[in-house]
Amino acid sequence: MTSLQTIGLSRDAADAYDELADAYDVLTAGYCHDRWLERIEQVALAHGLRGRRLLDIACGTGKSFLPLAERGYDVTACDISSRMVQIARGKAPGIEIALGDMRALEELGEFDLITCLDDAVNYLLTVEDLEGFFHSVARNLAADGVAVFDVNSLRMYREGFARDWLIDEPGAFIAWTAPGAGHTGSGGQVAATVHVFSPDGPRWIRSQSHHRQRHWPQDRIASAAAAASLTIRAVRGQHRGACLEDRFDELEHNKALCLATHEERR
Repeated sequence: MTSLQTIGLSRDAADAYDELADAYDVLTAGYCHDRWLERIEQVALAHGLRGRRLLDIACGTGKSFLPLAERGYDVTACDISSRMVQIARGKAPGIEIALGDMRALEELGEFDLITCLDDAVNYLLTVEDLEGFFHSVARNLAADGVAVFDVNSLRMYREGFARDWLIDEPGAFIAWTAPGAGHTGSGGQVAATVHVFSPDGPRWIRSQSHHRQRHWPQDRIASAAAAASLTIRAVRGQHRGACLEDRFDELEHNKALCLATHEERR
């Protein structure tokens, strides 16, 4: 008979992703990061991206910057989870990857492109947090640079986020639950719990991480960006499979892909 070891519930994003980090690549195995980053680069180029200095905020295990590193970008990355940073460094030993809070990043450089993907912005629960993120972006964005980030739509919360589901792989058994998410309103908060069961010899180790997110309407995003002297230049609606459209509808698309620049560009 196997034994079960339980690791306590995490209460913030850093602890949640420290708990989830070792199973993160299994959890996101179906994500089309190569195709997605190619589409994001195309949108950024269409809005004036010229250089190849990249800062990837909330980089996770590296899946959100590796495709651009392979395309020749000079990458710097950061994440709030020390375990995520450790895994990313193992994948990309030649890339500078720092531990950092997206709400209060110091000046890491002057970057032509800043990305913040995989719904990291939705983990910011207050207006102050959101404005702090945009100040971090403004502090590190070159005068003519481009920042790209995504946020979940109401449809994502009410349908995809709210649905209980399981992943059964040799290295991990993962269960997702988000009770109440199906009733998410504009600007509302949601909570999900991810249970991960990993084999450890004759035992199964169980960890669970608690993920709190907030839906951010586009007008709130625009006003928070403006507080950091940034302007939202474009919003693309995203469907599964990295399919982008030139418009965004909260009840039709899964995500909004937003592009921002300094208010005054050279």
